[in-house]
Amino acid sequence: MLLTNLCFGATGLALVGERENGTYEQMLALPTSATAIVLGKLLPYVALCYMQVFVALVPAGLFLGYWPQGSWITLLIVTLPFVLASLGIGTYVSSLATTSAQAVFLSVFFILPSFVLSGVMTPYQLMPDGVRQIGGLLPLRWYQIASRRIIERGASLADVAVPTLVLCLMFAVVLTLLRWRMKPRLG
Repeated sequence: MLLTNLCFGATGLALVGERENGTYEQMLALPTSATAIVLGKLLPYVALCYMQVFVALVPAGLFLGYWPQGSWITLLIVTLPFVLASLGIGTYVSSLATTSAQAVFLSVFFILPSFVLSGVMTPYQLMPDGVRQIGGLLPLRWYQIASRRIIERGASLADVAVPTLVLCLMFAVVLTLLRWRMKPRLG
């Protein structure tokens, strides 16, 4: 949940800040692709998210003796597509918003359903069918499935391949939407 807050909240202001400062058009006029611009916006946040994972897991291990049962490498590999998909959604929200206040509001619109529908608070198996399918559209659902398997059961990368591939697909879809949304337009 901490990662979701950081991903949606921080990147929700990424592009709208450029628009408010008047540098958005200049950024789009650069001789780089929209994909390179988006990845340039996302990569610093990836490092922050990995630091947040360590800040959450290391004290739990040191003070409570609760270390992940599975491989740290597997957990970090699964974390990358989740972080990229979530950051991508936050950046897409930022591309839709025209003001910072609107970006914050739209980010909250994604954050709250993520918490409720992902299965973090209530097991998603107990949710009604329609609600369960809506929750499946959110990255947090697939990340919590994979991370629980790794942390609690000691799952390998093969055991969490399906959630990891779904997260990669979500990132690809969001990146495609961002490329379409950030095409330079005249007028």
